[in-house]
Amino acid sequence: MSRLTRRTGRAGLLLASLAGAFVIALTAPIPSLPDAGRADVRAEVGDRLPGWTVHRIQRSWEGAYAVVTTCADREVAFQFVPGHGLPHEDAWLQPNNDYARRHLAVTSDHRSYLLWRDDPEEASALSCSEEVASNGDINRPDPRAD
Repeated sequence: MSRLTRRTGRAGLLLASLAGAFVIALTAPIPSLPDAGRADVRAEVGDRLPGWTVHRIQRSWEGAYAVVTTCADREVAFQFVPGHGLPHEDAWLQPNNDYARRHLAVTSDHRSYLLWRDDPEEASALSCSEEVASNGDINRPDPRAD
């Protein structure tokens, strides 16, 4: 075997190895630790918005979570921000649009601010079935078009 053939073979093997490592890096899932906060947020959303389908709960910033829920093809998306001036178990709600703000205001434990307390005197909930029944027409214009 000539020197040129060995060198070409090594270069080909090196390129194939790099391409294989690149493919694995792009397709292999990134391991992550269990997030107990995500389970807590899911439980709180389930209590406050019974019957709503939770599509996504993702960590966003400084311990906050981005939450997307739907009921009868209507989406309520908001940031769930625990702490930040409140006791650790309480959370601020930051809706993504006016539609979400109106719906979350029904569940808020404060008249002026959107927040959920861990142990409210009287927890307010917004049931999906009540929402559909009270609106009557679930085919109204999509509020995401605001």
